[in-house]
Amino acid sequence: MDLLEQLMQSPITLESLQRFQKAYDKKFVDDEFTGFPKVRHTYAHMGNLFGRLAKYVQMIEDRHDFSPDEIKKKVIPDLLVYSNWLADVFNVNVQEAYVDRILDNMQRLHKDKMSSAEIIELEREIEKRAKR
Repeated sequence: MDLLEQLMQSPITLESLQRFQKAYDKKFVDDEFTGFPKVRHTYAHMGNLFGRLAKYVQMIEDRHDFSPDEIKKKVIPDLLVYSNWLADVFNVNVQEAYVDRILDNMQRLHKDKMSSAEIIELEREIEKRAKR
């Protein structure tokens, strides 16, 4: 399936974004690096993203008028790209990993804010929607 066909699938899910990223990488990235070199490259880029985020935080804390545009247009989307890169290298389904992590967070961190019945109901709905 080519890149356009990948994008035209609906609805867009974490899983479909991961498939799209894999197709994109196969066409444009994998000739340059795969495996550990891709992890190293991701690590370098993540440092840049955290630097942009740190600059934004510092400017706001120092009471400067500083636009969040770079965070919105670069940092957030690039975090998705790099999480998909790592998922590809380590053979992880991003959607399943996210669901597992959010369920774990609810059970570990928010038991006092939710009843057991609410957690179970959320788990069932997430599992149903994730189609696992």
